[in-house]
Amino acid sequence: MPNYVRLCVDYLRREGIKFEQLKDYVLKITYTGDNLNSIPIILSFDEDGDPMISCRCWNIANFKNKEPAGILACNELNTKYRWVKYYIDKDSDVVAELDALIDEYSCGEFCLTLVRKMVNIIDDSYEVFMKARWQS
Repeated sequence: MPNYVRLCVDYLRREGIKFEQLKDYVLKITYTGDNLNSIPIILSFDEDGDPMISCRCWNIANFKNKEPAGILACNELNTKYRWVKYYIDKDSDVVAELDALIDEYSCGEFCLTLVRKMVNIIDDSYEVFMKARWQS
């Protein structure tokens, strides 16, 4: 069975991409956007070795005491983007997530593509969240 974490780490190193290994099956890649200073994407690989990756980002916006506006903004963006799903968690934070199947032949390249796609979508979406937050 392929070790998808190792395949991804090897690819990221070859490409000169900075990352942190938070746990055996968890990596973090942080980018800077045009609208957000820091967009940390957490990549969680399946601990049983199944060919699955979950990508998450929590540091987008907070809608404490304005949850309905946040939910509406999430719904608006969920209809616009098919790759990333947004929701409001129990702390009223906006969470973006993406799940995908990976393979051993393109694991690293595909994971980096997912991270970059997610970063672009989150950065583009930030204005919608800020508008919703301040207008509510």
